Amino acid sequence: MKIIIRNEEIEVFPSYRNLRSELVSITNQVEKFSANYPDYHRSPRIVYREPKDKKTIAKPSNKPNKPSERLARTIVPPLVMVAALIIISLIQPRGIYIIVMMAMTFTTITFAVTSYIKNLKQYKVDMKYREEIYQSYLNRKTKELYQATEEQRHALLYHYPDVDTIQEMVLDLNARIYEKTMYQHDFLHFRAGIGDVKTNFFIEFKEEEFTQDKDELTEGARNLRDQFEGISDVPIVTTLTNGPVGYIGQRNLLIEQLQLLAIQLSMFHSYHDIQFITIFPEYEKNEWDWLRWLPHSKLQDLNVRGFVYHERSRDQVLHSVYQVLKERKQLLNEKSNKNEKTYFMPHYIIFITHEQLILDHIIMEFFNEDPSELGVSLIFVQEVMQSLPEHISTVIDIRDSKTGNIMLEKGELVNKYFVPDHFPAYFSKEKVSRGLAPLNHLQSLKNSIPESVTFLEMYGVETVEELDISKRWLMNETYKTMAVPLGVRGIDDMVYLNLHEKAHGPHGLVAGTTGSGKSEIIQSYILSLAVNFHPHEIAFLLIDYKGGGMANLFKNLPHLLGTITNLERAQSLRALASIKAELQKRQRLFGEHDVNHINQYQKLYKQGKASEPMPHLFLISDDFAELKAEQPDFMNELVSTARIGRSLGIHLILATQKPSGVVDDQIWSNSKFKLALKVQNASDSNEVLKTLDAADITLPGRAYLQVGNNEIYELFQSAWSGADYVPDKEDPEYVDTTIYAINDLGQYNVLTQDLSGLDRKEKIGSVPTELDAVIDYLHDYTEVHQVKALPRPWLPPLPEKIYPSDLNQVDFKESWNESKKALEVTIGMLDQPELQKRDHSILT
Repeated sequence: MKIIIRNEEIEVFPSYRNLRSELVSITNQVEKFSANYPDYHRSPRIVYREPKDKKTIAKPSNKPNKPSERLARTIVPPLVMVAALIIISLIQPRGIYIIVMMAMTFTTITFAVTSYIKNLKQYKVDMKYREEIYQSYLNRKTKELYQATEEQRHALLYHYPDVDTIQEMVLDLNARIYEKTMYQHDFLHFRAGIGDVKTNFFIEFKEEEFTQDKDELTEGARNLRDQFEGISDVPIVTTLTNGPVGYIGQRNLLIEQLQLLAIQLSMFHSYHDIQFITIFPEYEKNEWDWLRWLPHSKLQDLNVRGFVYHERSRDQVLHSVYQVLKERKQLLNEKSNKNEKTYFMPHYIIFITHEQLILDHIIMEFFNEDPSELGVSLIFVQEVMQSLPEHISTVIDIRDSKTGNIMLEKGELVNKYFVPDHFPAYFSKEKVSRGLAPLNHLQSLKNSIPESVTFLEMYGVETVEELDISKRWLMNETYKTMAVPLGVRGIDDMVYLNLHEKAHGPHGLVAGTTGSGKSEIIQSYILSLAVNFHPHEIAFLLIDYKGGGMANLFKNLPHLLGTITNLERAQSLRALASIKAELQKRQRLFGEHDVNHINQYQKLYKQGKASEPMPHLFLISDDFAELKAEQPDFMNELVSTARIGRSLGIHLILATQKPSGVVDDQIWSNSKFKLALKVQNASDSNEVLKTLDAADITLPGRAYLQVGNNEIYELFQSAWSGADYVPDKEDPEYVDTTIYAINDLGQYNVLTQDLSGLDRKEKIGSVPTELDAVIDYLHDYTEVHQVKALPRPWLPPLPEKIYPSDLNQVDFKESWNESKKALEVTIGMLDQPELQKRDHSILT
């Protein structure tokens, strides 16, 4: 037979004349994924509860009374009397007397026999009725108990399916994915295998402790109770919540059991709730390679994959985990209510199959005890029980491929025997892990918020020119509003921060631990103000105690009036003098123009009635905790100055990594707005927001904005200005040639560098950030449009050495022609921070 396949038809040339075809009908495949894929959110969970109510089997009723007299005992005495009468009549005939006596005797016999037969018959009827009624009762109880056991069987099989069913659910994107949460009864419960379990419901049957009579109905009730006291061939379930777990047996069998466990947990628990760290010898890397696709293997907060198989990966992964556990331990120690349960997320599940690799690591400080209260579950693998650590509370013995035994639970001997599960020969672990890999689990309403947004994306533009600086500077007026975009709460839904005195300002507090995006949110806010307002309306004075960081980023920003980077004792006094001089200058200008508020003065300036511009001055300290610790007097004076300078247009923004013990009542009460990103613990969150919410933040840049007494309280994603500036990335002809290599620990390494957007960069191989691009554009704009730079209230300290060239040069001809006066000699330079200027030091 010859077959030719064409585009829209198939031609068949049979070798026989009689050819019959059976065409298979093809239906259009329905797309199993939702329109929002790969975004995924939990569906309402269906929970089948195992019946736990008491079942009662009543005793059978007492047996009816059996006729006590036997028939022989009833009729023998009358018969003896008849025999006696016959003998008497033969010896001494009495005629009618004998006949009467014999009639009476036969009557007695007749009534006795009939009565006995009737009672016996009634007894049999009563016994049969008793048996039928109780048997009917037992039948109903059998049905009731069978239904209860089937409910328990169905609940167990439903909540703890086999690995084949799990694979089908993952590939079909079943609604049960990630259904278990930390607050549910079966969090971290898993199936060990198949075996026999006791029923969860209690069957009550009270029977006599001792009886001589054997009752078949009682035996039937007892057998019924015994029959339903257990269920066979159902999942044997245990949990990680009871403490460290130890597997013992052949290593190849144990590795399989751990991988089955990982698949179970990853199917039913979100990667937001649990994360895996797997410690194994390097020669077994191929056996665990499939696990890298699971999102649970990516330690989101630590930006590393939880694979430990040699010393380098051990140090990279476990050192970061150690720091997390140390912080959690500190939080528990600082907790005032020791009885209150504390939940840590994510919960780390650590598979330790190669203990020798970590024995000398500092992490053993936590692994040598039960770290469950820190949100950690340990699972050890050893050949024999004697090799397990002493703090193991659950021991699972995999004796061979067909026999398993949960020996210990909660440290007590239980001996639950089961048949271990195994991977089918055709099963693909990587297919399951790749099925879960793309899912972006959205958690309730929080996840309408994007995980990241760049500064230009927030403004809806692609290039700095599209920001339309000239229009913004012309139209925006600070005495009306100072609202500028800070981030987004959803698509096309921006969050604004308005430090106008009648809105969210004038002062505020920012808190966020290392890696939370604290500095980035301050940078984006400064940039947003600079984009929207003219340098004569907004200005900045940056206090960078450690020096370097933020001050260098904004050195070309035309709105920057100065930076304070060195605050040793003498310099801190000089800084305060400069700030106070600025306040005095503003008060003097207010007096000259008969106003008492900066809004009134700026209106006069806009009308041309005031000649000297007076911008709102933002004093911003990126990390004031160290500043307060080493220069408390300076900090107190700064806060006091800001409080006094409210009407003078002074705004104070203080940022810190560790607010506990730093944010006192004065700072908190003077800060009308609070921005809280991810903080180390609940105590830090409470210091800033007076709630624990910020301790639950996991994403960098995610923050809570609180204004006043919760007048505004919302979660949002702050803009990130550190993204690469690639203005033509939306161009259809633009091709991003950047290639990244993802190493074994899930970290990205750039193999090629996109060199577009380098017209402002002299250094080849460097792409400007959006922050750099916007600042450079603002700087160029002010130069092109000849925007007058404002005098700086903060001048750098005098150098250690001053050269003649640093002083203003004097024309000797003009000097000679001047009228004679006392001899004056310039001997140096005079620093006058209280007057905001420098001058020549002249000796007369």
